[in-house]
Amino acid sequence: MKVRIIFINLICIALLSSCSLFHKESFEGKWELKFSGDLQEVFEFDISENNDFSFTKDVYFQGNSYGVTIIGNVTKEGVLQADLIAISQKMGIIEGTLNYENGSGKWDASYVRGNWTAVKK
Repeated sequence: MKVRIIFINLICIALLSSCSLFHKESFEGKWELKFSGDLQEVFEFDISENNDFSFTKDVYFQGNSYGVTIIGNVTKEGVLQADLIAISQKMGIIEGTLNYENGSGKWDASYVRGNWTAVKK
């Protein structure tokens, strides 16, 4: 009888630990994106439940301030693609990969470019 109770408890623990309510793998949430290369900048943003994102930040470059908007998405496989928009026009792209905790890739905005890393907060 004791063996049967222990066996049932182990099955219940295994089922609960694998349940999506307790262990949800998702890109959704708060992230921090760091640019390196020709522009050193940090962006904080949210990835939605649909794996898309959009955020705006004032960026200072060569003594001038630019309102930069980044709009993009992440595929379920973790491929990140985004457009970098400044002065009301598409100025560049951001590409790379994410897992559920961090990611990295490259960015290119006409005359400036570099790498990026991201960390889920």
